[in-house]
Amino acid sequence: MKKWFVVNTKPKNETRAALNLESGGIETLAPKLKLRKYKNGRFVVVIEPMFPGYIFAKFNPVDDFRLVKYTRGVKTIVHFGERIVPIHEELIDFIKSRLENGIATIQKKPLSKGDRIVIKDGPFKGLTGIFEREMDGKERVTILLDAVQFAARMEIDRELVEKAQ
Repeated sequence: MKKWFVVNTKPKNETRAALNLESGGIETLAPKLKLRKYKNGRFVVVIEPMFPGYIFAKFNPVDDFRLVKYTRGVKTIVHFGERIVPIHEELIDFIKSRLENGIATIQKKPLSKGDRIVIKDGPFKGLTGIFEREMDGKERVTILLDAVQFAARMEIDRELVEKAQ
């Protein structure tokens, strides 16, 4: 009987391992995340593996073990001692339900007026303030920036702020 297992891939080989397994008749799930990252002073959209170094494969552990273990791009099948342990189908269904064309988008944590925030990147990194409101398109927000002797209102990219702990 086929069950889902976690497969550890060689570094940056998630897609390669999944394609090679699929060409061997093994069903796989190699979910990805779509993120906006701040790099070199600007934002870029990147698509990265949801679980770097890992994919999921559905196979019969008796009949298909060697095929999976020795597929190009695969490092090993995740095991505990000498035993590989299947994962619940519900977990795979849950992950699949969050994907669109194999890609998930991270939802921003909601901010409410008055929330204390901290700027996590960019030229104002480390400064704190109070969330005021989201701007059109929800890509930018207005915050009241704390300073030693004054408070300033500024607009900043939404990706650069997070709720203070």
